[in-house]
Amino acid sequence: MPRRLVPLLLFVLLAGVYALTTNPDPSPDAFTADFAGRHIALTGDPVPDISGFPYLDHNIIRETWIVETADGREAVGRAPGVIAAVVPAYALARPATVDPLPGGLTAALLSALAVVLFFLVLRDRIGTHAALVASGILGLATPVWSVSADAVWPHTLTTLGILGTAWAADRRRWWLVGLFGGVMLWGRLHAALVCAVVGLGPAWTRRRPAIAVRVGVVALASLGLSSVWTRWMYGSWDPTSGYRAGDFIGNAAGYALDPLNWLGFVVSADRGLLWWAPLLLVLGPTAWRHRGDLPDWSRWLAAGGAAYTLSQAVLNRFSGGDHFYGYRTSLELVVSLSPALALATPWLSERARRWFVPVAVLQLVLIAPGAISDDMYAKVRDVWWRNAFVDALLTRPTELLPLVALTMAVALVAVRLLHTAPATAWLDRADLPGAGLRKAAAGSGCAPPSTTDGPLVPPIPEWHPPARR
Repeated sequence: MPRRLVPLLLFVLLAGVYALTTNPDPSPDAFTADFAGRHIALTGDPVPDISGFPYLDHNIIRETWIVETADGREAVGRAPGVIAAVVPAYALARPATVDPLPGGLTAALLSALAVVLFFLVLRDRIGTHAALVASGILGLATPVWSVSADAVWPHTLTTLGILGTAWAADRRRWWLVGLFGGVMLWGRLHAALVCAVVGLGPAWTRRRPAIAVRVGVVALASLGLSSVWTRWMYGSWDPTSGYRAGDFIGNAAGYALDPLNWLGFVVSADRGLLWWAPLLLVLGPTAWRHRGDLPDWSRWLAAGGAAYTLSQAVLNRFSGGDHFYGYRTSLELVVSLSPALALATPWLSERARRWFVPVAVLQLVLIAPGAISDDMYAKVRDVWWRNAFVDALLTRPTELLPLVALTMAVALVAVRLLHTAPATAWLDRADLPGAGLRKAAAGSGCAPPSTTDGPLVPPIPEWHPPARR
C-alpha cells in the first residue's frame, strides 16, 4: 500500500501548495491566455473581442499579446497549448469575468503531475526516500513553483512534457515519449528539440531505429494537430501563427553572436541560473564524472535541454520579460538536467554530501518567498544588477523575513520527519515489492532495463544530514 500511496500523497501535497499560492494578478502572458480560454469555453468562438479585455488597453507593449488573423481580426497570440490547457477549467467554472483562478488551478494540477512523474522515474532507481527529497527540491526550490505552477505559462506545458518524456523513456514506452513531446511543442514549438534529441539519441546508442520512428510519428501527429488549432483560431496552417514569427527571426540576427545575452542566462543578478540554482554546482560535477553510468535517456534528455536553451538564446533575450519571480527562460534546462543530477547522487563525494543539505535549503529559501507573495519582481531593465530576493530583503524586510523564517521552519520539520524511525520504516516498505529498484517482475507492467540503461542503484540508507551522523 505505501508504494501506491506515496505518489498520491505527493501529488495532493504539491497541488495543495501550488493551488494556495497561485497568482491573483498574473502576467499578461498568462492572463491573455486565460481570457482566450474563457471565451472559447463559453462561446466556442476562437477570436474574442479584444476591446472587452481592458487589461491591455493602456499597455505600451500591447502588440506583444495580439496577432492578426487571416481575415484581419485581432486575436490573442499565444502557443496553442497555453490556451487549450485552460479551456476545461473555464468550461467548468464559467466565471462572469476573466478570473485568473481557474487558469491558476490548472497550472497547479499540471505542475504537480509533472513532479510526480519525476518521482516515479527516480523511485525505482534510487529508492523512495531519495526520490522524495529530489522531487521536493525540483517542485519547491525551482521556478516550477514560482512560474510553472503560478499560472499557465508555456513552461507549465514544457515542464510536464519533459518530465513525462523522462518517465516514458525510462519505461521504454516510446509512443508516450512522442506524446509528451507533443505536449512540449504545444507549449513552445521549439521545445520539439528536446523530443527530437530524446527520440534520435537512444535510437542511435541502442541501434534501434524503431525508437526514433515511434517517437517521431506521434510527435509529428501532435505538430499536425497544432496546425489544425492555428487554422481554426487564426485562419492559418502555420503552427507559429500564435506569435509574430518575424520578431524571432529578427532577434536571431542580433542575439546569435551576442555574448552579453548568452551570459545573462547564467550570471545576471536576477535571471542568472547560478544565483538561483546553486545546487547545480554541488551535483553537476558528480553527474558529469559518472555520465557513463547513467541511463542513456537521461544523458540525451540533458543534451536536449541544452539544445533548447541554445535555441532560446538565439531567438530571444535572456531576461524573459517582467512579472515573474526567478529565472524563466532557463527552466527547461534545469528540468531536463534534473533526472541525471538526481540519479547521480549515489556517487556524491563526502564533501558534496556535506554541502547538499545547506545549499538545498538555501535554494528553497530563495524561491519560496516570491512563489508565496506573488509581488516580488525585478524590472527587465534592472536584471543585470538587481535581484528580486535581495531587493525585498533591503526594502521590505518585515514582509520577507517572516516568509524566510516560515520556509526554514517547514524545511526543518520536513527533514526531521523524513528521518524519524516510523517515516523511514514506512518509506522503506514502499521499496520492498519486486517492482522496486528496476527489478521488473513478471506482470509488474514495468519493462526491464536494457544493458544501455545504466546500472541498478540501490537506495542509500547511510545518506543522512551531517547533524544526524
